[in-house]
This record gives sequence, structure tokens and C-alpha cells, in this order.
Amino acid sequence: MADKNLLVPGTQATTLRDQNDTTVYNAVRVSLGLQRNDLGGRPRDEWQALLSVEHERGKLEPNLTSLLPGTEIRPGSVAMTPYDRLPKPLATFPYDWRLDIRFNARRLLEHLRANKPANGRWNLIGHSQGGIVIVLASHYTTHLEEFARLVARVVLVGCPIAGTQRALEALAAGRGDFGEDPFLYDAARGMAQTWPALYQMLPGWDSVVDPAGNPLPESKQVTRIGGYPGVWKRGMSEDLLERARETHKLMERPLAGFGPGVAALVVQGQKQDTPTWLTRDGARLATTGNARGSRFELDFGTTAGDTLVPSDETVKWAGRRYGELTLRIAGPVKAHAFLCDGKFVTRRIAEFLKDPAPAPPDTFGG
Repeated sequence: MADKNLLVPGTQATTLRDQNDTTVYNAVRVSLGLQRNDLGGRPRDEWQALLSVEHERGKLEPNLTSLLPGTEIRPGSVAMTPYDRLPKPLATFPYDWRLDIRFNARRLLEHLRANKPANGRWNLIGHSQGGIVIVLASHYTTHLEEFARLVARVVLVGCPIAGTQRALEALAAGRGDFGEDPFLYDAARGMAQTWPALYQMLPGWDSVVDPAGNPLPESKQVTRIGGYPGVWKRGMSEDLLERARETHKLMERPLAGFGPGVAALVVQGQKQDTPTWLTRDGARLATTGNARGSRFELDFGTTAGDTLVPSDETVKWAGRRYGELTLRIAGPVKAHAFLCDGKFVTRRIAEFLKDPAPAPPDTFGG
């Protein structure tokens, strides 16, 4: 049998292109500092509208992939720099990482069905958000056994299955991806607040605590609008927070959709300090007190992880089976964005993909 490897990459690893096939977002270029021709050569006062999206309540597919008039944005190619060491040959699944993750999960399932290897099954490697796309795709099959008829092995690397405080940081405070200018922080936060995927990657555990370290009630956790006191509420979407809660509910048993016949490996870094807790005292969220313009940085408590995924909280939230399948690496390992580029991790993935997978079921169930 000839199984085929398919990479579902992480957030920002897929370039975004407009209707003229002009690249309007490339994470590699952004990380090096934006130049005149980046973001499609558009002036910076158009960046927020360019990369913002619009969704209708209750609908997974976006209404608009850009709020800039006359512009449509679609996924382009996958930037392979973080994935060069993964086993070859390696096909890729580009997707628009801003959109509702459930929408991309349904697209992935359609791709798996339409392109199933003739004499084998898929080996899926999901990095970061890509792992969530795979997990959700397994929940949308017609029968429990269907996923195992399509997929032999799944590898989840640095998957924020329980969420990440980095999503909260981007939504509530903004990130300096586009530069240190306060205007660019505001633009980055404004566009991020329209992206369902970021809301869906908010922490699913009780990540907001009182000054004594006790978890606050659900109404003050970050998937509720009550979790954003005062100015922190500005721009936050109640509809997209509802999507986050729906997605967390769907993933409460993350591996339940795999069914019989699928081998799984979870890889997590456990070396770097990783944001895990946020203290709230009344209406005040903990901040560093350092301002860039009007922006204050959230002051997170940290635990061991990969800089984005906290290891213990993720395993605790995901359950016993997930924990049993998790390889937690405390030795030499790269940070989150380049977990798939480390020699130890890629060697372990290669060994796993060579191991015999359980036989697929002969027939679909009920």
C-alpha cells in the first residue's frame, strides 16, 4: 500500500493572494520588516481593511474575505521554511488561516475524499492550527469509520488543541507583526478581531485567575464578553466568541473522531516559558505597565511549553488518551514556529510514519 504524506501547516504559513494573484500576506516577509511592496503594495492605511474578514452569524463560510472594496483574498502557497526537514515526498494543504477553523476542516475533509491515494491512505501532519483543522475534520465524517478509511496516521505538532494565550494577546492587545508604530498595533488588532480562527484558539481552560491564583467564574473567562473589562472590550465580537465556545465544545474529546484504524502521535515542546495564566483583580487585567502609545502588554504567568502551547494545561484539557499519545520534549527543541524543523522531532515523525498503521475498517458503521 502507498500511503501519502500531507502537511496541514500552522497559522500564517500559507501565503494569501488577491483576485489578481498578487501576494498580500507572506509571514516570512512580515517577520523581516514590511517594505513598500509588501501586502500587495497597498498603502498602510488600507492594511486593516485588506486583511479583515466578514462572517454572517451561524454561517461557517465567510461573506467577505477582505473589507477592501473590490478585493477577494484566497490561500496561496505554503511557506516551507519551517517544514523542510519533514519526510518527503510531502504534499501540502494551503488554507486561509483567518477563517472559521470548522470551514477549513470541511474543506480538508473534501480534499481527503477527492484525492485519496489509490492504493493507500493519508498520513496527516498538522502543525499548530493545522492540527486543529485535522481534528475538526475527523468530526465531520459521515460515519465514525470513514476517517480511518481515509487516514492511516496523524501527527499533531505544537497543536493548541486547548487554545493559547497568544490568541488573547493578538485580540486584546495587538501584536507588533507589522512594526512598532502604535498605528500598526491598532491595525493588527483591528483586523485580528475579525478573524474567527483567533477566537477559536482562545484558551479553553480557566486561564483567568484572581490575585490568589483561583480561577474566576466562566462569565469572566476569555471566551465570554465579560472577560474583557473596560477598554479591553473594544472591538471584540460576541458572535465570534460564540464560535469559540462552539468549537471548544466540539473538541472536548479531540481524538474521538479518528475511529478505529488511525495511529496518532502528539508532539509538544516543554522547554520554553509559555503564557498560561492571566490575573484579573476586579476590572483590572495584569499588565506590564509598559505602554507603546495607547497599548499596554498583558502580563501573563508562564509554565513550560513551546512559547505558544502550554504543555500541562493542554494535556489536562484534552484528556487521558491525548496525554498517552503525547511525546513531551524537555530537551533540545525549537520554539513553536519551528518545532517541525528540529532534528529530534523530525526523526521521531519519520519513524512514526514508517511504523505499521492499524488496518482500516472493512465497512462503514451505522
